[in-house]
Amino acid sequence: MVKPELVVPDKIRESTRFYPYFKNCVGAIDGTHIFAMVANKDAAAFRNRKGDISQNVLAACNFDLEFIYVLSGWEGSAHDSRILNDALTRNTNRLPVPEDIFPEESVEEVIEDTNDNDDEFLTTQDQQREYANQWRATIATDMWTDSISHESHG
Repeated sequence: MVKPELVVPDKIRESTRFYPYFKNCVGAIDGTHIFAMVANKDAAAFRNRKGDISQNVLAACNFDLEFIYVLSGWEGSAHDSRILNDALTRNTNRLPVPEDIFPEESVEEVIEDTNDNDDEFLTTQDQQREYANQWRATIATDMWTDSISHESHG
């Protein structure tokens, strides 16, 4: 496993194609289930949602596809958010996350700034979900358009 560097790689930082979408990204995380053999008395806790006996493993890699973090041993029944929370709050073997990337703003200021219509603060979960879906669609469309324009010029 490689020692994590909490800086945005040059390949991302210097690319007009990738930087707008990955400007504060230092890598990627994902969870996976690894089949396990456990004592019968522990089997229920290790049974995942598909019925298999497994461990739920969280891993992070950098842009060179090198592992920079692995947290294993969680029961297959454990939810990914619980494992991520554990990785971020452990006393030892904590998932390294850059602390100084984001400006000192409150959550409310960030949400208000992203509300393009200058409407009142998005108060309900349904409104926030709708806004997030629109935002995701915009990003996907921009990435697709950018990809096509690069292909036609390359």
